[in-house]
Amino acid sequence: MINKTIGAVLSLSAVLIMSGCASDVGDNRASLEDAVDNGIQEDWIAKAQQHAEQTVSPKPLSQLQAELLPHENVYLPDDETAAPYPTLVFLHGCSGSTTSHEEDWAERFNGLGVAVISVDSYSGRDIDWNDACNFQKMTPWERSGDIVATIESLSERDEFDEDNVYLAGFSHGAGTIWTFLRQLSDEKAPLSLASWPETDYEAVIDGAFMFYGTCRGQWSVDIDSQMFLGSDDRYIDEAECVNYSHPKDAGDFEYVVYPGATHTFDHAEPNPANVEAGSIYDEQATLDAWQRIKAMIEGDGNAK
Repeated sequence: MINKTIGAVLSLSAVLIMSGCASDVGDNRASLEDAVDNGIQEDWIAKAQQHAEQTVSPKPLSQLQAELLPHENVYLPDDETAAPYPTLVFLHGCSGSTTSHEEDWAERFNGLGVAVISVDSYSGRDIDWNDACNFQKMTPWERSGDIVATIESLSERDEFDEDNVYLAGFSHGAGTIWTFLRQLSDEKAPLSLASWPETDYEAVIDGAFMFYGTCRGQWSVDIDSQMFLGSDDRYIDEAECVNYSHPKDAGDFEYVVYPGATHTFDHAEPNPANVEAGSIYDEQATLDAWQRIKAMIEGDGNAK
């Protein structure tokens, strides 16, 4: 089921998951804006995916975890007696993790009794954010393996409930979640993994929250999801979600378009790349998104 809440619709063409960045090293943002304005983003995305499929080699799950876990940030609720906690896997945008952004969201989730694991997809791999933003390294088709690696680590950590997991992604992170759901639906493993583990992710994942991502291609697993968009986003066209047809048995899908909101509208203290891309904090939109997320978690019975 799709729940549609629409504020305004831009005329921009669709483009995949940016966070103040674009297609070519050097002047990424200008190149992306050209691709959007000239309507060539579909070709750009297809070439990026083809390049990733030709160049990314699968790794053992243990190697992915070795690259990720030492660099993650963990935020736990104050009530230690409530562990193991429902757990949110937090995926940053392509400009990398921003501590203030993580902390703002972690405070909200922790207040509901939900632990947060913020995944750093770059530090353990020596990846420059420009190379991720231009899709030369760590594309969504590969990065989706980070979701698997993090979830698979929970069974060995007493603080986290491996059977009650949420996903939250922002820009590149949102696209990574959407890609993960598509791969899961198609039984096609992330490029970074040779095969799926035996975990039933459809049963484990209670919901997915995506900010300023895209709705490119259908997925069919039964997982509730929400997408939060801004009408003044220079890099994302919300029309792709407005026109998206979600399979009726694939969990509830809700999207919201906030009038006047920009890319990274939920960053109260945006990083320099976000500022240069025109990010403006929208407190009202951020709080509304949080209320919708909170309602889903409370409806699942996972809030304390």
